[in-house]
Amino acid sequence: MAAAGDVHPCQVQGTERLQVTPLRAVGTEPFWGARVEGRCVTYSTPENQQGTRVWARYSAGAAGRAAWVGQLDGKNFEMRVRPEPGCSDGMSDERYPLAVELLVNGEQRKGCAKPL
Repeated sequence: MAAAGDVHPCQVQGTERLQVTPLRAVGTEPFWGARVEGRCVTYSTPENQQGTRVWARYSAGAAGRAAWVGQLDGKNFEMRVRPEPGCSDGMSDERYPLAVELLVNGEQRKGCAKPL
């Protein structure tokens, strides 16, 4: 069990403690989801509802943009978010504040995200 002052490895990149807002991202056709905590992205699909953790390199961009880049099953994994108020997942009436572009298993996917 971690001591009270310990920081979870997902919240540390190199020697820097990350201040990343946790996110939940969703996409359709095909369905996928991602939960972001620091530099860790847990990527899930209907076939893998528990998800697989991707240890990514986090980078913050200008104007609310951010990216997580790593490897999933030996292939490139990139998730990029940018502000897009009113982003629609195409399946529900819910609107999200962020748009997502995802590269996984050699495929480009799109979705939306919101803070947890």
